[in-house]
Amino acid sequence: MRVLLTGANRGLGLEWVRQLAARGERVFATCRQPAQATALQEVAREFADRVVVLPMDVSAPESIATAVQQVAQQTAALDVVINNAGVLFEHETIANLQAQHLETACRVNAIGPLMVAQQALPLLRRGHRPVVFNISTMLASLTLKDFGGYYSYSASKAALNMLTRTLAAELRPQGIIVVAVHPGWVRTEMGGPAAPLSPETSVRGMLQLLDGLTLAHSGRFWTWEGREHPW
Repeated sequence: MRVLLTGANRGLGLEWVRQLAARGERVFATCRQPAQATALQEVAREFADRVVVLPMDVSAPESIATAVQQVAQQTAALDVVINNAGVLFEHETIANLQAQHLETACRVNAIGPLMVAQQALPLLRRGHRPVVFNISTMLASLTLKDFGGYYSYSASKAALNMLTRTLAAELRPQGIIVVAVHPGWVRTEMGGPAAPLSPETSVRGMLQLLDGLTLAHSGRFWTWEGREHPW
């Protein structure tokens, strides 16, 4: 597979690169500051024939366009876009909530993934069983979110879920699969040390889900274990 991945420098993104490259996929791994992404650069050196590291800031449309142009110079098609980059502001309450945080979260977590998909669409149309794989969260579930906090993260990821549904409906006639996926509570910088899942386990499960996706799965919300998640 030819895969474009955002937020590849750490956590789940870095593990995506490791597992995809280890099984022979070609990965265009993007992050805001590749020169400072030491661990990612090490993986890229290990799999020099499979991993290309490129700069992309998903909050900046011009950066997205430039990165996808660079991808297009190296491949005629993409099979998968994994929208993994995200931002979370911790310890939010109604007393300390900042409008700027809400705006930033929406740009990074919702608008960015849609713009990445938009720019990558010509390459995806030429791909094999093309997929837009949006990393969401259980905190975006209107059904399950019955506790306070995580205002900007939850709202922006809920917006991503709606954009996933809308994009899936538009792209279904073109044979392009679009899904939202909850990766579980994972031990990353975002998830924290108390999280029960390792990045390795989460990505392994999501890869199994990715491999089995069909148009029947499109426009739906899934867990890393391949179960349907409540909206």
